[in-house]
Amino acid sequence: MSYHLIKVVAVLSFVVSTNSYASEAVRIGFVPSRTSNTVSVSTKELVNYLSSKTGYRVTATTLSNYSSLAIAMKTERVDLAFVGPINYLLIMNITDVDILSASVRYGKKGYRGLLIVKSDSDIHKISDLKGKSIALGDRLSASGSLYPKSIFKENNIDLKEDLRAVHISNPTSIVMSVYKGKVDAGAIFQDARLNKDLKYIAPDVMSKTRVIYTTSVIPADLQIIRSNVPDEIKSSLKKALLDASKDPYSSQWLYELYGIESLEPAFPEEYEKLKAVMKHVEPEIFK
Repeated sequence: MSYHLIKVVAVLSFVVSTNSYASEAVRIGFVPSRTSNTVSVSTKELVNYLSSKTGYRVTATTLSNYSSLAIAMKTERVDLAFVGPINYLLIMNITDVDILSASVRYGKKGYRGLLIVKSDSDIHKISDLKGKSIALGDRLSASGSLYPKSIFKENNIDLKEDLRAVHISNPTSIVMSVYKGKVDAGAIFQDARLNKDLKYIAPDVMSKTRVIYTTSVIPADLQIIRSNVPDEIKSSLKKALLDASKDPYSSQWLYELYGIESLEPAFPEEYEKLKAVMKHVEPEIFK
């Protein structure tokens, strides 16, 4: 591998007499849920906070989708990542990672998905979607793809035969596609319509769109790290992330990025039920 590429944990600095690391590079991977400018500002502020708290040189890299992020972790170009629950399970299938924390929204460690339409739409229930167009999220998004597909399956709606579906990785763009009438419906996390970007470009989005379906609770999205990162670094980053969600200044950047209210510890067994859903809806997904 070229030395110009950043490895999972950059080359360790020499050990000083106190056996502490003099410096360390840690690259965090993000998949944007909002406009590139918002993501750029928020990630910069967040990594600056983590750098100051840990003493490591923390940097951010934004990838186009969750598949790219999974590959980046597998190939050790990303050390720590903010991932959706499906992406976590798929990454676990190809490389070893540990959970650092999980996101809390609306006071719960977990979230729901929404199917939205325009307020004046003739779509009022799932069966009304037949023959309509819909914007789904990233193919590895629980709220944007897997759970909607499960809902369609339960209601005898064939994704290919009964719907005109497009995949859009950015939830804000999905909301705008519904808002502007480019598609009849959209699948988002609850509630992507409150993303900061939309306050400026579509301030009336809440009144101009409505929810036709809310999913059951989906296990929380996660902050994960490669297992072969030294334990000292993992512990330091975990503490810094949990502290960041309690800090009045840094917590705003977590909210700006993904609507995260706070972070809490999480455990692998909390995702077993989701794994079962994945195997039922898309049995080929782990291949």
